[in-house]
Amino acid sequence: MISIRSSYHPVDAAILWCDLAEHEEEILRIDLSQPGCLLKHFPQWPFLHIYTECIYDAILSGELPATYLGCPLSSRSHAHREYCSIRRADLLVWFVRNYPTEKPAFLFPQSLDHSECISLSMYMVKQAELEASQRALEKMREALAATTEEMATLMALNRQLSERLEACGIPSEVSEGAHNTLIGAVLQATLGKSNSGQVQSVYPSQAALVEEITRRFPRVSGLSKSTLDRRFAEARRHFAQVSRA
Repeated sequence: MISIRSSYHPVDAAILWCDLAEHEEEILRIDLSQPGCLLKHFPQWPFLHIYTECIYDAILSGELPATYLGCPLSSRSHAHREYCSIRRADLLVWFVRNYPTEKPAFLFPQSLDHSECISLSMYMVKQAELEASQRALEKMREALAATTEEMATLMALNRQLSERLEACGIPSEVSEGAHNTLIGAVLQATLGKSNSGQVQSVYPSQAALVEEITRRFPRVSGLSKSTLDRRFAEARRHFAQVSRA
């Protein structure tokens, strides 16, 4: 019976993969530091060499996490082959991803009933989807934070511009609306009729009021006929909207 270990040397894993556990002691007597030593000493088991090199290639390419004397091994590490070690969990995941049809007994015990369990491949797919969703969520959070910060900056800039406009005598959008409400109310009160139907102004119409203003204040800036017509019309429309609301 093959015992379950928490980690394996690459050659140990290849021996078990080839179902050569009975010959493990014989195989491990030779010097394993050279890549072709297994093929040289055991030509009768060519897959022992092939599987060993597959595992080493996966380690060097970063597909299969490994450690060297207890430290994580990277593709840039210069480590002696005989001191590498692979965690059982990492080896199991590597098999599922790269050799889904391979079920070596030392990793996939045949005696266990997994009929009611979720397959490891399905678990890995769901895990990958979850990690992708988490990355996407994190990007959305970063984008939201950046947008919130940008909006705060724009709002602060808008306040500064409004203050500058008011300091220069140019009304902001809010003060413009207030002015139109005031002018519209004055026009309604002066040019309209009372509740009893009586005329409340000596000016029969807005045109007459505009004519009187331009006659009295011919040299005042901003009181030309075109300006008064436009401003009075805007004020009447705005006041009508405010009144309906």
